[in-house]
Amino acid sequence: MTNEDLTIQLIKEVKEGDKFAFDKLVSLYEKIVYQTCHRFFNNEEDALDATQEVFFKVYRNINKFEGRSSFKTWLYRISVNTCLTISENKKKEKEGLLQIVVGWWNSLIQPTPEEKVLENEEHSLNKKLIGDSIAKIPEIYRIPLILKDMEGMPLEKISEILEIPVGTVKSRLNRGRAMLHDKIVARH
Repeated sequence: MTNEDLTIQLIKEVKEGDKFAFDKLVSLYEKIVYQTCHRFFNNEEDALDATQEVFFKVYRNINKFEGRSSFKTWLYRISVNTCLTISENKKKEKEGLLQIVVGWWNSLIQPTPEEKVLENEEHSLNKKLIGDSIAKIPEIYRIPLILKDMEGMPLEKISEILEIPVGTVKSRLNRGRAMLHDKIVARH
């Protein structure tokens, strides 16, 4: 029996509720999932956490696997998306801590009321300028620009959402940023 045949059989058994079949499926694929996660994080602890999360998602979603792609392809997609999610969450945690430290530091340095008013006006004007400029960029470039630069999404996620290759996302981002730059410079 080939690995592919064994995989198909194990998936069928898992869908029927056989937990031992799932253990065998994990044994077959845990090494490639771990390697994928380790390459992403370059850290054993994070790779192990991600691997565990991947197989948790596989177990929860095995009934959604329809076999339109190979199981290995489906597993890679779950692995990559899991790594991206974990990475985004870690980034948000770090940013949260940084915001706390910055907030504390800024609380020590209190601006005068006049400085606050000027700072708020400048911030509002800049925000409006950027918002107006972005709104004038064609949608094909505006959407990747918003998703990457304003929402902080990774290129791979944008590629998946827009259903275009990562290279196309990069190209549209570069073009959109150039258009935004030109529009902002033209308004000054």
